[in-house]
Amino acid sequence: MQVSEALKVRRSWGSKACDHPGFEKEYYQNAPTGDYVCTQCGESFTTREYERMCLKGEIIPNKRA
Repeated sequence: MQVSEALKVRRSWGSKACDHPGFEKEYYQNAPTGDYVCTQCGESFTTREYERMCLKGEIIPNKRA
């Protein structure tokens, strides 16, 4: 997901709680940033944060990430 698209999703989602059901890799002008974006709320997570949440079972990694 492009950074600009993630920003639009984040603005649209607002401050509601999110269980982060799906992720995509984040890109800036088609270059990967190394971060991941929640497809539901648009929140961006570093690779380290994403991996930590996966290991703790807080999220289930999907094949799109």
